[in-house]
Amino acid sequence: ATREREREREREGAMEASLFNCCGSSKWSKVVAALGPFDDRAKLLEAARKVWWKDCNVTDWLEAFTAHPRIGDVSQLKEKFQATEELCSNEQSAAMASSTEATLQELKQWNDAYFDKHGFIFIIFATGKKAEEVLRALKQRHPNTASQELKNAAIEQMKITELRLAKLFPNLFPQDQGESSGEERKPGWVERTVKIAAHVTGVLRSPITSHVLDISSGRPAAGVPIRLERLMQCSEDAWDLVGEDVTNDDGRSGKLMEPSSFVASGVYRISFDTREYETTMCGGKLGFYPNASIVFEILDSQTHQHFHVPLLYSPFGYSTYRGS
Repeated sequence: ATREREREREREGAMEASLFNCCGSSKWSKVVAALGPFDDRAKLLEAARKVWWKDCNVTDWLEAFTAHPRIGDVSQLKEKFQATEELCSNEQSAAMASSTEATLQELKQWNDAYFDKHGFIFIIFATGKKAEEVLRALKQRHPNTASQELKNAAIEQMKITELRLAKLFPNLFPQDQGESSGEERKPGWVERTVKIAAHVTGVLRSPITSHVLDISSGRPAAGVPIRLERLMQCSEDAWDLVGEDVTNDDGRSGKLMEPSSFVASGVYRISFDTREYETTMCGGKLGFYPNASIVFEILDSQTHQHFHVPLLYSPFGYSTYRGS
């Protein structure tokens, strides 16, 4: 029995060390390792997510952030984008391949400014993103408050962690082959179906669309900024930005997501900046609701459906429904 306990501790120790390479939080890796071993992808991801969102505190998050090297100069930035360690490989390859010296210099400047303001480095799930996309996201997030960025960084860290878990446990992620992300990935057969559908029909659209009607005037509401977010699984208040758009002259929004016939299941929140609309399009006549948010859920059985979430707006009330 004693020998068996020793082997169990050795197993947990080895697992903890491997998990620490996925996410540099001592507490996260220790608690997740104790919940193993894992022979099921869903159980592994559930444990990883629950521990990160429910058991780890701010100190644990910051420890994980510091495991990412702080960008000090352009040469270090290039080294980061050209990461060669097995679990980190390809995470910034698209950004590095598309980068120029000027872009790298600007990335360094904004990274330094971000660190000075928030106290920790800029964290982003960079897989598949070009250097210009990373820089754009950095500029967009820099003005946020420290508390906002702490949550944003935690969301991005969880995405990175899930990518590395897929590489650490390839037998549990056979279709991902190390290319998984923190976002739900389409199964391989779904991706093939999407490509065939696009070839046959020539048309794909955002899986989630919207339309705003100003019922006080009986007209479409043009120029309404819309923000679409998805609740990170196993969290209670970590909303990951999925996409943004502004309604056109017909009050419609069709660019919240990339065109696809697949949408990940989960809880979503679509928010309408009605105050911006009132200020710019209604002559400054302000209503009661500066923002209208709608929370809805897409079930596992609905991932191939289209979701149209309209807003019927008036200055002192609003309603919604699921449309087609």
